[in-house]
Amino acid sequence: MDQKIKKYLLASLPFLFILIFWQTSHYYSIFPKWLIPPPLEVASTFSQLIIDGTLIELILISAKNLLPAYFLALICAVGLGTIIGVNSTCRRIFSPFLSAIYPIPSLAWLPFIILFLGFTRETIWFVIFISSFMKIIYNVISGVRHVNINWILMAKNLGFTKLEIILRVILPGAFPQIITGLRLGFGSAWRSLIGAEMLVMTLGGLGKFIWMSQWFFNFDKVIIGIAVLAIIGILIEGVIFRVIERYTLIRWGIIGEKNI
Repeated sequence: MDQKIKKYLLASLPFLFILIFWQTSHYYSIFPKWLIPPPLEVASTFSQLIIDGTLIELILISAKNLLPAYFLALICAVGLGTIIGVNSTCRRIFSPFLSAIYPIPSLAWLPFIILFLGFTRETIWFVIFISSFMKIIYNVISGVRHVNINWILMAKNLGFTKLEIILRVILPGAFPQIITGLRLGFGSAWRSLIGAEMLVMTLGGLGKFIWMSQWFFNFDKVIIGIAVLAIIGILIEGVIFRVIERYTLIRWGIIGEKNI
């Protein structure tokens, strides 16, 4: 059997199990129909939401709420994380502050942020920035600090400047952990986005859709909203991050293609 087909078949097993359990529970009336609608009914509602453009519009709104803050967090976390990783003085200055902020859930800041920014998109951006920034920066710092010291010494012997060592040796060497940080940061940002959209509903996308569907007892739409979140997560992981790895880590020879 082709390895790719085998890979996709194995990956589909948990979803197939959930679908079988879902259909079986409906057949034997384990759960009330109003709470867990049957798969065909959910599929019908899903197709209607696709056809009338509702889901596309919601995804675009959520993307607008997510992407600017996530990319800003990415830039700031990689920049500051690299400085902290290579400079011990900066590490002593910022490490206690990061340790104090890290355990606080991003949504815990939301009431305080609303007092200053109101129910605006900037409030959502601020929550997402905090959430993704903290996940990314720790991986950047760890990656930078654990770059093979022999690579750095070799670069110094070749006459590289400090900036060249950072850009051409340290960052590429730390890239596997940076990619991990980007993944974790995106997942954290995605979760914070949905929570923020449930509270700042005037600008809500998928989060508002799930929250309002719950209050109107449209649990088929709640399931659809959750499924869309999962599908987007799979696409981001399986397409964007895999492509980045393929064109960086494999090309640089840091990891083999079988490890992805």
